[in-house]
Amino acid sequence: MSFYTALSGLQAAQTDMATISHNLANVSTTGFKKSRTEFADVIASSVSTDPRKMVGSGTVVKGNVQQFKEGNLQTTSNALDLALVGEGFFIMKSTGTSDQVNYTRNGSFAVDSGNNVVDAQGSYLMVYPVDSDGNVTATGSDGLTQLQI
Repeated sequence: MSFYTALSGLQAAQTDMATISHNLANVSTTGFKKSRTEFADVIASSVSTDPRKMVGSGTVVKGNVQQFKEGNLQTTSNALDLALVGEGFFIMKSTGTSDQVNYTRNGSFAVDSGNNVVDAQGSYLMVYPVDSDGNVTATGSDGLTQLQI
């Protein structure tokens, strides 16, 4: 039983190292938010109800949790460079026929030849339409539209 307990600890440590490596590899990625590995105990099943006689069976990865702590903001000369505060994401719609929707925290935007606000891959920034008073006029994913300037 002690072999499996040790093995579970090694596997959990390997997952933690992979998460740390991923965080380090993306340290310069605009809008990247680090993850943290969380662990839980594995308790052996026992016919005894006496907690002093129950023996742990190791550890397991509970999950990787996204950290939304605000990073350092950098001033740029591009008026379309945006930053998010909190747990939000920009909604992007890929170009072409797939209509795939992606979520990103990278706020580096530009304007394409059709006056659409796009990211570096050419995906469109999607927004909810507003009236002349600034009130949102649609909700839900069907109400999203491409932002044009």
